[in-house]
Amino acid sequence: MIARFLRNEIPFILALLVMLLLIPLSNTPVIESSLLLEGIVFLVIFAVIIYAAMGVVHHAELLAHKFGEPYGTMILTFSAVTVEIIMISAMMLHGDADPFIARDTIFSTLMILLNGLTGLIMLLGGLRYGEQKYNIRSTNSFFSMILGLVGVGLLLPLVINAGNYHIFEYFLISVCLLLYIFFLRMQSKEHNFYFKFEKLSAKEKRGHDEGTDPKKISGLYHTLMLVLTIIVISIMAEDLSVYVDDGISKLGVPSGIAGLIIALIIVSPEGLTAIRAGLKDDMQRVINISLGSMLSTVALTIPAVLIVGLFIKQDVSLGLTPVQSVMVVISLLIGIQSCKDGESNALQGFIHFMLFITFVFLLFI
Repeated sequence: MIARFLRNEIPFILALLVMLLLIPLSNTPVIESSLLLEGIVFLVIFAVIIYAAMGVVHHAELLAHKFGEPYGTMILTFSAVTVEIIMISAMMLHGDADPFIARDTIFSTLMILLNGLTGLIMLLGGLRYGEQKYNIRSTNSFFSMILGLVGVGLLLPLVINAGNYHIFEYFLISVCLLLYIFFLRMQSKEHNFYFKFEKLSAKEKRGHDEGTDPKKISGLYHTLMLVLTIIVISIMAEDLSVYVDDGISKLGVPSGIAGLIIALIIVSPEGLTAIRAGLKDDMQRVINISLGSMLSTVALTIPAVLIVGLFIKQDVSLGLTPVQSVMVVISLLIGIQSCKDGESNALQGFIHFMLFITFVFLLFI
């Protein structure tokens, strides 16, 4: 049994070893005094986090197979948002106060999920299968929520009077949490069928990779391992966020790069799962993961960082810059247009992916 555990849980074991051995060494004066050594440690931790994300994907997929959708996807998105909140909080607590780190990370996450990840999957899936179908009611529900929360949480702060901003923060925390709780109720109960596509579900049942009876999958074991792996990733991510903060200051690169790096780590478990689903022609799972992650990023990260900011008495500025606002509006409008008929194709994917390239380009100018 021990041998099987060691063989099956290599990502977790490697991440645990790095957490126990490398991270304590990374805080020594020798490492901190050398930009080169800091860079090497950063790359090692970053690579191990991405590899450990594969372990999260494995356990999340088995839980999704056992419990069905959308519960498997909900487990995955909650895990990713936990890492996001921990990393942003760590950067807020480290060094000089940066009121924009939460905004930049949320914005980068939205751009990666909608344009980078979904665009790439639509492009590859479209080239391979032509058109990929999904339940249009799921995209309508997701985009309605995302538009509302982005408007209230990231655009409305631009026009709120500074004297009333702290009162608005309390209001925003309440609105985000209430909307998300109500959405989860709808997603898991009354309108659960919105987030399923029966034709693909039947296909998935006939040709599932694991070939495993859901009853034989241990929900307790895989939930425990998923949580433990997420905890280890979170601890490493917290240390990594410090390196990102220091590196940005020492190298003098644009501050938005920090948000991009954090966002890449955050979406890695979901991204790997979504890409695998897209290549198997399961576009419904891609939609559930990408749009569901976008929704949870806005609905849960905003209240979390505001609460942390209030607790440590640090300002949190959520209002997007003019460039960020234009990119978000364009991306959401094209996303709604792409998903209006329940079918995706390569052209739609290429448009979104070009928007992602534009987002990266704009970080440097």
